[in-house]
Amino acid sequence: MDPQYVNGLQELLQRLAFASDTGTIQTVTATLGQQFYTSAACVPALLTIAKDDAQWQVRQLAAVELRKRVGRYWDGIDDEMQQQMRDALLRAIVEESNDLARHGLARVISSIAKCDIPNQKWGDLIQFLYTCCQSAQAAHREIGIYVLDSLFETIADVLGAHMKQLFELFAALVGDSESRVVQVTTVEALGKLAEFVEPGDRGAIAAFQGLVPAMVQVLQQCLASSDEDSA
Repeated sequence: MDPQYVNGLQELLQRLAFASDTGTIQTVTATLGQQFYTSAACVPALLTIAKDDAQWQVRQLAAVELRKRVGRYWDGIDDEMQQQMRDALLRAIVEESNDLARHGLARVISSIAKCDIPNQKWGDLIQFLYTCCQSAQAAHREIGIYVLDSLFETIADVLGAHMKQLFELFAALVGDSESRVVQVTTVEALGKLAEFVEPGDRGAIAAFQGLVPAMVQVLQQCLASSDEDSA
């Protein structure tokens, strides 16, 4: 990876992240599109910035820009580089301290999974997320359930095949005693999982019904604490 290319991209993203006038935004956006986003080289470069920049605003912006370009360029990146990027992404999202930047990385993971999973790649991703969801650290559980929730937007059919395991996992997470984020995101994920419950699947229906009281309790807690966004 060309350090000069990465530095130039990073400088433009820093300008864009903190731009306050329309002219600067338009100029920088045009330069990015014409000089940096025309080849697959932007993908590893954006990941480097998304995980290493000192300012969370720039890391978040780099992740947003990376997600937009995965669909176009991912399949053109060689297998070794792809694997390096997968590993770097999983390390970065666990180490990321800012919620918005972490959510940006989660969306990148989801976009890459959309390319990989149908091609029988990144087979250890789901297990990694399960491990995160079962971690003793609340921040890791938040990462695991947020990425799983994001994956419903890209590989829902694959997750639907793991319905029994997901119901068991979500049953533990919806009652998380440390993190409201885990609870609320789990309820959101349960709503998406419910779309795959067939009318004749009595086991899945019973599993979902069994979690309704816990989901209502999460809603009540949000309302009691005036957390209207979560509610």
